[in-house]
Amino acid sequence: MASGSKINFDEPIPEMIKRLEIEHKEFESKLAEVKTCVEDNNIMHAAEIIRSISDKIIHHAVEEEARLMRVIMRKAKEQSSESVKIMQEHNWVMRFLKNRLITLEKVSAPSDTDECAQAKNDLNEFVDNLRAHFKEEEQIVFPLTLRVERAD
Repeated sequence: MASGSKINFDEPIPEMIKRLEIEHKEFESKLAEVKTCVEDNNIMHAAEIIRSISDKIIHHAVEEEARLMRVIMRKAKEQSSESVKIMQEHNWVMRFLKNRLITLEKVSAPSDTDECAQAKNDLNEFVDNLRAHFKEEEQIVFPLTLRVERAD
């Protein structure tokens, strides 16, 4: 998690979800930049963009797990299975950021073409999966959290 950034447990859930949706849009603009870099064979810059938002992505994921899943597990456990699966996707995000990104930052376009092709594939897959993940959160996790939070 980003140093010094703490989870605000006092932030009302509806406000938090609005903020998380805004963060998704901010991440999306960076992910679009990554896609452009990949198309231009600029692997190192694509990796740098992801690195520049990695702490924020990690904090975002930790907040979702600490706040939203707490509400879901406390108030809608019997409806939680899809949300749990979606939150488990944070594991591959973390693995990518902690393991694969380091090696991608060292790939330059004139390098081994197989290595470059694999790097482009991995970056595109990360962007596509993260975009799909955001959509799942917005369609499943956020509405369930809001619904059960309002039921109080």
